[in-house]
Order: sequence, then structure tokens, then C-alpha cells
Amino acid sequence: MKGRWREWLALHLEENARAWEEIAGEGEASSMGLLGRLEAISRALAELQRTALAPFGINYAEFTTIGMLRTSQPDMRRSPTELRRLVGQSSAGMTRILRKLSRERLVRRLPGRGDGRRRDVVLTAKGMALADEAFAALFGARSERLGARTKAERDAWQRALDELLGFLAPTP
Repeated sequence: MKGRWREWLALHLEENARAWEEIAGEGEASSMGLLGRLEAISRALAELQRTALAPFGINYAEFTTIGMLRTSQPDMRRSPTELRRLVGQSSAGMTRILRKLSRERLVRRLPGRGDGRRRDVVLTAKGMALADEAFAALFGARSERLGARTKAERDAWQRALDELLGFLAPTP
């Protein structure tokens, strides 16, 4: 089934690229096959994340937020601005996430170190337990998928993805 879907997607992407090349010219549509595959990978990874995290009632951005706090030493604390940058959220998006996590008592706000005006976000014991459980579920789902591949295959994919990231990353 997976092999047929992959073949169907590749055929569809190539046909779509050819159609756009006729419409817009070859230079405009030549990367559609590659970028279409990347988009399909992104959607498949998002679905894997949704499925693994659904039993915990959190989405990937919320998981990433408590995960960042869980690994923040020494006391699982960060400023909202640091979290926003690390998680890749807008200010409004991070506000929404922190509101939900606070309401569920997964995080709490405490005065920041050295600056009484600043309020840090701190992971609670309940949040730590959820982060650990959700990490185990997500890591297990990912490992299950990758477990069928050899270390050499995974290393080759990682090198190729690192190269693509370097190519596609915005320039500062």
C-alpha cells in the first residue's frame, strides 16, 4: 500500500510540474517535484505527531513548549520570549499556548530572576510528568517508523535533510 501511494504521489507531482511548466515556463516549475515531496513529508510527520500526542490532549506546539521547559536547566524555567523563539511561535500563538498550559496547571508563572517586572514560565510537576509521557509516546512512534531502516540509511537521510535545510533556510 505505501509503495503504491508513493508511486502515485511521485507520478502526480511530476504530472503537476509538467502542467505548470507548460503554463509558467520550465524555470518556474522545475522544483515542484522536490518541494511537493517535502510538503508530503511535512504532512505525514504532522499526522504522526497528532496521532501520538492526541491521547495527551496537546498538539505539537504545546508539546514542544513543555519539552523546552523540561530540558531547561537547572529549574525548568524560561521567559515567554525565549519560549516563543525556541518553539517558533508568534507572540499571539505563544500567549494562546501558555494560557492553555496554565489553565491545565502544566506551567505556572513566577517572578523572573533579577527583574521583578519579568514573569518566567516554569514547568509544574504535572507538566513534567506529561512531558515525559508524551515524549515517550512520540519518540516511540517515530522510532517504530525508523526502526525498519538501517543506520546507514538514516545517516544518509540526515545528511540530505541537513543539506536541504541549509539550502532552504532563510538568510539572516
